[in-house]
Amino acid sequence: MNRFKISLVVLALALPMFATLAKADVQSDRFEFGVNAGVGFYVGQKDPLGTGVVSRIQAYDVLGFGHKSDLGWPGIETFGFSFGYRFDTYWHLKAQATRQRVCYAEYLNNDYQTRNIYYNAMWHMDVMAEYNLLSYGMKESGSGAIQKVVPYIGFGLGVTVYNKESHLRKVYAVDGPMNNFGSKGCIYTCYPRVGMQQVYDKNLNLSWKPAETACALYVPLAVGVKWRINPNVQLKGTFQYQLYFSGNKPGGLNSNLEGGAYSQDKIDALVHNLDIPAHKNTFEGRPTFDQLNKQIVGANHDCMFSVSAIFNLGRWYEDRLITY
Repeated sequence: MNRFKISLVVLALALPMFATLAKADVQSDRFEFGVNAGVGFYVGQKDPLGTGVVSRIQAYDVLGFGHKSDLGWPGIETFGFSFGYRFDTYWHLKAQATRQRVCYAEYLNNDYQTRNIYYNAMWHMDVMAEYNLLSYGMKESGSGAIQKVVPYIGFGLGVTVYNKESHLRKVYAVDGPMNNFGSKGCIYTCYPRVGMQQVYDKNLNLSWKPAETACALYVPLAVGVKWRINPNVQLKGTFQYQLYFSGNKPGGLNSNLEGGAYSQDKIDALVHNLDIPAHKNTFEGRPTFDQLNKQIVGANHDCMFSVSAIFNLGRWYEDRLITY
């Protein structure tokens, strides 16, 4: 999916929010801006081709597979920002963008000695309605039932933009990791960019070039706790689950956020440039993006735990009756 189509999807997600605000009694002191950081756990398909020939271990599997996955940690950092509007002490509307990495080990026929390690990068963009289970605000004298700490739930619609081709990180063959890049077999960056690909030329000079991106549609569901520290600052702890949907046509929505492995021409160029013909068998048979097994719903999931700092753009009195 090209960038024009991606822009249309994102715009479609954002329009309901702006349309709602246009009809509301908009007050500047009800707007909020937030920043967040946390950790994400992506759950993808174990059999990306649907043939049983290629298997993948995602980062969250590391506790069970240990050195066979070589991923280090079960989760990877996330961070982002949000912009929201408070209608009253119960309902909020929020648009947010979150950056995430995913990592996986891919191997052929359960042969852990010929595994390749990949990273991919993505941005999640969603619009969510949040409902506070208790009346929420700055509890002061005369505030009645307003609470400073409340649980909340959220739901909405989102789209993920990610690279179609994942970033190769490490290569292992029958004789161990590639020695060209040290004992760990490092090849590419550990911090990929969305829409960019890091490559080496035959002299091992590093550069970035544009990469093709894809879109995935998801429904986000969130639960968490909000704490109003003072009239202008809040803290929020959130668990957000994202259920992904794929299309059933070639070139449509694809929720395999890991992306595909290298195309055959890039494999040939890599092996030729790095003078490692003995390792070519570690690349052959890997699925490209267009070969990934599509399932309409229920095969791809993402879970994120985050802590947010929320700042009000003005002091709001929670619709309390003020007497003089």
